[in-house]
Amino acid sequence: MKDFKKRCIAFILATLYFLTPTLLCYAEKVKTIEGLIEDISNDSIKVRGKYYNISDTPLKDTSGKTVSKDQLKIGKRVEIFFHNDKIISVIIHEYLVD
Repeated sequence: MKDFKKRCIAFILATLYFLTPTLLCYAEKVKTIEGLIEDISNDSIKVRGKYYNISDTPLKDTSGKTVSKDQLKIGKRVEIFFHNDKIISVIIHEYLVD
């Protein structure tokens, strides 16, 4: 039984050793911009002072359901997800009620 526990611990440590660099590399390539929509122009939205082209980008609500571009409204909060500097999705949040 002690050998089995040692093997399990060794396996877990080896797995972590080999996976950690891969996970760190992926994390470096992924980023998120969050903010309010300041302007909407054709296939772009302005968030935090910068325009982002979202023409071929999946738009989702907070539950993960795909939504149409008519859900984009000035003042709504969005999260823009990037991978390797390419937008991969946009999450549109509902207006916050006080």
